[in-house]
Amino acid sequence: MLLSRSYSVVPSEPTLSRAPHMNRIIALVIGSFVAATDLVAPADAKLSESLGAQTVRPGPDPEHARLVAMAGTWDVEMTFWFKPGTPGITSRATSTIRPLFDGLFVEEKIEGTLNGTPFTTLAWTGFNTATHLYEATRIASTNSARIAETGAWDEQARRFELKATYPLAGDTWTQRTVIQPTSPDAMVAASYLSFGAVPEWKAVEIKYVRRSK
Repeated sequence: MLLSRSYSVVPSEPTLSRAPHMNRIIALVIGSFVAATDLVAPADAKLSESLGAQTVRPGPDPEHARLVAMAGTWDVEMTFWFKPGTPGITSRATSTIRPLFDGLFVEEKIEGTLNGTPFTTLAWTGFNTATHLYEATRIASTNSARIAETGAWDEQARRFELKATYPLAGDTWTQRTVIQPTSPDAMVAASYLSFGAVPEWKAVEIKYVRRSK
């Protein structure tokens, strides 16, 4: 695996001094993918009561429409920064996004290679009508962790922002993901990581271009 040396930000900062820890950081960075965009005009949500619990009828409400609009095949360029202040490593991959349950959720599968090693990530994203938040769950072939993020659509900034906190290698990690649509056929997703006394840095940037039919 690339960059299998020990991890160190600056001499005064906490250090992950063993190669397996560095490998876990690399695996986590590769696994920190999420995607969403805002491409479809709003419409009324359809809600109903079933067996005493609130359920959602899949429909073209603006929150779910933002997800369904992503369906398709995308060519992606990914840049990874495995620690702060180092040059990025770029790789290309394919993202396939499909709706689930009549648009209630979307599933994204990214397949690519890094340093000659293939990897796959899977993500499921939905809008929770009870909390009024977007929820994303992500897994990857590079590690055994499951990352779950929640967040919202910022109407003024025209972007999504989701966050997660989880334990890893003896520290508490924070992940912040920002998704910025730039056109109906392009978007940029970036994930920022921090842990312990190490300040936040951009760990992954993914540039999406919709593949022509």
